[in-house]
Amino acid sequence: MKALRLIAYVVAAILLLCLVVAFFLPSTFSVQGSGVIAAPADQVYAKFATPRTWARWSAWTTEADPTLAYTYAGPDSGVGAVMKWTAKKLGNGQMQIVEALPGQRVRYDLSMPGSDMTVHGDVRFETVPEGTKVTWSDSGTLGKNVLLRYLAPVLDTALKAAYQKSFEKLQREAKGS
Repeated sequence: MKALRLIAYVVAAILLLCLVVAFFLPSTFSVQGSGVIAAPADQVYAKFATPRTWARWSAWTTEADPTLAYTYAGPDSGVGAVMKWTAKKLGNGQMQIVEALPGQRVRYDLSMPGSDMTVHGDVRFETVPEGTKVTWSDSGTLGKNVLLRYLAPVLDTALKAAYQKSFEKLQREAKGS
């Protein structure tokens, strides 16, 4: 009986420590990645400004989650274009284009129902001799749940990998067009 009580105290102490540590972790995140696509800036811009194309080239496709289903609202492209998704593994969410400057920049806001986590995306395009340098960043808050703060390092790694996979798909698509 003493052993069980000791185990319960140790587990409670570890859980309490994890909670206390979470309060000292950042409540915001910021991730950035870049790549060069062998295509003109206007062509690459169009891929980002048109949510209906994301299913072809982004890292977030049915390859990652076969249950993923997209719906769209608003204009096909540019400010006000909306992409919503449902998926068992990737979760549900919505992205809306909030700024679109042809050949220069696309900004979006992303939300996931049931979470007060907010994400603001910013994609910039710069013409370089090899094509277009794309600089993609996401930043936001992790919400009021302090345990979500443990996600910040995971988000950094996961988003950078997703950006890279998306750049590779965009590069293949550019070569095919």
